[in-house]
Amino acid sequence: MLALAGAGLYLFGGEAELHQTQAEADRKSTGCISCHTRTESQSMHPSETIQLGCPDCHGGNPDVTAPPGQHAGQKEYDQAKKASHPQPKLPGLWKSSANPIRAATDWLKETEEYIRFVNPSDLRVAAQTCGRAGCHVQEVRAVRTSMMTHGGMLWGAALYNNGAFPLKDAHFGESYSADGQPQIIRTSPAPSRELTRTKGILPELAPLPRWEVMQPSNTLRVFERGGGPRTEIGNPSAEADPGRPDEKLSNRGFGTLLRVDPVFLGLQKTRLLDPLLSMPGTNDHPGDYRASGCAACHVIYANDRSPAHSGPYAKFGNQGMSGQMDTTMPHSQSGHPIKHEFTRSIPTSQCMVCHIHPGTNMVASYLALPGGTTRAMPRRCIRPSSTIPQMKKEFERGLPILKERRPEASGLTLIF
Repeated sequence: MLALAGAGLYLFGGEAELHQTQAEADRKSTGCISCHTRTESQSMHPSETIQLGCPDCHGGNPDVTAPPGQHAGQKEYDQAKKASHPQPKLPGLWKSSANPIRAATDWLKETEEYIRFVNPSDLRVAAQTCGRAGCHVQEVRAVRTSMMTHGGMLWGAALYNNGAFPLKDAHFGESYSADGQPQIIRTSPAPSRELTRTKGILPELAPLPRWEVMQPSNTLRVFERGGGPRTEIGNPSAEADPGRPDEKLSNRGFGTLLRVDPVFLGLQKTRLLDPLLSMPGTNDHPGDYRASGCAACHVIYANDRSPAHSGPYAKFGNQGMSGQMDTTMPHSQSGHPIKHEFTRSIPTSQCMVCHIHPGTNMVASYLALPGGTTRAMPRRCIRPSSTIPQMKKEFERGLPILKERRPEASGLTLIF
């Protein structure tokens, strides 16, 4: 139970849009529909109990319409597209309309305006869209401070159990302001020590300190072999093992040169948690296609071909490809949602996008799937009806990604 401190919740628009007629919503979307033609649900709500125009959520300039007789690639069409769409601060990140591959923290460097355009439910902008007055205000406040967003439980356990931080209650977690900067989240009013002890209500969670300044709390756990002559940084010894420098012990005190706490360093280097809800999935292979924010759960991507795991979405495959009615959305490019609509009927395969990773992989055992950083390829990524030669072929096709994401060579074996 935490509340946001610092950057407040932005409540734009008000309740006017909630009571507009369908005709009013359609007028707002005239320019958008002139290109996108149609979609499953203009408001993203299949119940159609609310009427929303495209710019109510995505922003942009809906007054621009597609030039008659023009299509993508022609000069006038492309000019109209540029005039109607917000432009990114990091154009190299956005290769197409698909979610960017392994965006990581570049996602946080992009402007609010453009993030709202590509995903109005992202937590940096959700208060302007999903969480505006009269909509899902409480839900947005809750998800921005939920464990699925801050991940404090896993960080706290790793730091305390490995002796890197002396207090058992979680003190560190991920949270980002509207401009993408790390921020502290606090409970208001602050809980008493008794409430923290009996109910687990935390007073605050802070960003992880920079690993360069953290000192090893247990000198016996510094990862050093020792026994050899000391070397100088920039002047390696010919007797040193290639790729295994023995320079972790500084001539000076703790926290200098490379003598830092391995747990704080590991938390910032290791994918113990899937990118949390503040960022999208890696969107680079089956099982990792998803958006950020509310859409991380409520907008379904094609990740799993098993009907037992994906239900009615299994027929869309596992390559993250679109099944949308919108003709501008390519159906042969990974990184698009199946439909332009929210759902509360979330398949287990959507949960698995995050809960296949260590520390959160309890769902993997529920589905009898392998999990963890050393996994090769979950069975959901290989056709259930495949023969062994076919399975080997599919596995080999995924090897370049595995090698790129597993530089320590883990996960490069498959048992048949």
